[in-house]
Amino acid sequence: MREHIHAPDLAGATAWLNVDRPPSIRDLRGQLVILDFWTYCCINCMHVLPVLRDLEERHRDDPLVVIGVHSAKFDAEKDAERILQAMQRYGVWHPVAVDSEMRLWSQYVVRSWPTLVIVRPDGTLAAVAPGEPDPAVLEAFVSEELARAREEGTLAAAPLRLLRDERRDERTLSFPGKVVSTSHGRIVVSDSGHHRVLILGPDGAVQDTIGSGLRGHREGPFAEVALDDPQGLALSGDSLYVADARAHAVFRADLRERILHRVAGTAELGRAPLTQRTRALDTPLRSPWDLALRERELYVALAGSHQVAVIALDEGTIEPVAGNGREALIDGPGPQAALAQPSGLSLQNDVLYVADSESSGVRAIDLRTRRVYTLAGGPGLFDFGDRVGKIETGMLQHPLAVAATARGVIVADTYNDKLKRFSPDGLRLEPFFQGAVDSKLSQPAGLSVLPSGEVLVADTNHHRIVKVSADGERAYELTVRGAPAPRYGVVAVDAKARPPRGEGGAGWFTAILPAPSDEGFSPGTGKLVLTVAAPDGLELSAGAPWSAALEVSRRSDLLQVAPEFTRGEARGGRSEEIELSVEAQHLYDVDSELLVELRAVACDAADHKACYPVKNSFRVPLRLLRDGGQREVRVSLPLELRR
Repeated sequence: MREHIHAPDLAGATAWLNVDRPPSIRDLRGQLVILDFWTYCCINCMHVLPVLRDLEERHRDDPLVVIGVHSAKFDAEKDAERILQAMQRYGVWHPVAVDSEMRLWSQYVVRSWPTLVIVRPDGTLAAVAPGEPDPAVLEAFVSEELARAREEGTLAAAPLRLLRDERRDERTLSFPGKVVSTSHGRIVVSDSGHHRVLILGPDGAVQDTIGSGLRGHREGPFAEVALDDPQGLALSGDSLYVADARAHAVFRADLRERILHRVAGTAELGRAPLTQRTRALDTPLRSPWDLALRERELYVALAGSHQVAVIALDEGTIEPVAGNGREALIDGPGPQAALAQPSGLSLQNDVLYVADSESSGVRAIDLRTRRVYTLAGGPGLFDFGDRVGKIETGMLQHPLAVAATARGVIVADTYNDKLKRFSPDGLRLEPFFQGAVDSKLSQPAGLSVLPSGEVLVADTNHHRIVKVSADGERAYELTVRGAPAPRYGVVAVDAKARPPRGEGGAGWFTAILPAPSDEGFSPGTGKLVLTVAAPDGLELSAGAPWSAALEVSRRSDLLQVAPEFTRGEARGGRSEEIELSVEAQHLYDVDSELLVELRAVACDAADHKACYPVKNSFRVPLRLLRDGGQREVRVSLPLELRR
């Protein structure tokens, strides 16, 4: 019988949101509690929120409590007011603990965003699982824990109702994400928080509206469609292309016929990066965030898979252009290069500029060669700041938009609330617009340059569009007039879209290995040896297939493991060794972590007649040591049979 570990208390939070008083673990006794460790810059965390929202809805009559624990990555994310704005934007109505000092993160030994921690009604830990959960697995695990607690008599009779603040500010725009304009003066705004797109005249008067405000994914006439956090926009004549971040689809709006239809994505979250050319309508996407159009090629920033792809509009295909799916800052040929949550695009001649938000950088793709190079950012995912002058480390903080001009690329330095501009030669970064007292920006996320040289800015957290003069000296708000009142709610969802109620909790980690004390990798090329040990009384079946799927879940910018998926045939016996090459790129001591999912076949060691498939998942802490590290590190993975 496994020892049950009691969950630490929640007293380390610096503030609480959406509740009238901070709940304690003791207050939550009798409830099945899900702690969601997240940060609002993290695209993977955004993928978890709708899964939890649907789970809460299905179990609204059960003693189930979801609590967010916001442990910030960027300095700007430590502010409680900004967290509250993010919660309002993404529809987070459950309680959230502000963990700006990372105390709860440390107490619960969390290592990566996102991570779910499930606490049983008796106050003990049931599971700790980093990464995006499979909705069906999560539903099965929750149902199983509720049933077990009910049988054991530890489950409360009714759910705990915590006070929730669901204030709705009535305003014309709600968290506008992106903005585009044309030479004829037409302006298009993704009114993201209202789940709609507004088409404006040059004076800000609304000419048409795509979407009623209801959240979802539904095509058809403009008045009947439903969007879910529309972001990127690209306009060509009467064709408007829309990247819908949470519907995971790209749409084309026919402005003449007033019809919206899908051109890419399946409206379901993709589970893997793109690897080859496929039919666009059959390809699941991961959070398309921005668009750039070059004739009949539509470039898409896939923030969720850390890639830039291109849709061939005439052929109806999509293929990756840059990014191998790993979240990192690595230049080079597109298939080998790595991006980090690309969220803004701007095209000039044959160069596509990219706001690479999680590396706090700006990248560029030469479309003739499909090579990626860096203008600013990195070298890692935790190097950010607020500087101008000669290009160096830590000049930006989570930029979300870029705009290429003849005088240099303008970047929305989103978490610094500023606009900056690269010199024409790209060697310096200078202030462009810092903001006067009455026009200071708040997390600007969209840019568009007018023929006059003026710049339209989606001033996201101020819920407005700002026009900045060509010299960056003056700014004023573009008043949006005549917008219809948005509707609130969700369009009906097909029952088949709901995750099935599976059996068991497969998919949660079998073992969380202890962190090594004094052993780790030295910089450079090394070798990781995984020793897979069969369960007691069993041995690995000779000739039976095994496979290992691996992911560096912490500091993937500094540690690469190749290959990330490997397979083979077991030699037989009590153990098997898997050798993997690694490349470490650290300049100081760093804690990293590897996630390993192993599949194998184990048979009775005595008669070999009874064989069992084994699927285990492990969290493997790894250390990167500047001095005293080794070229080879060995880790034991003890398999466990769940019969």
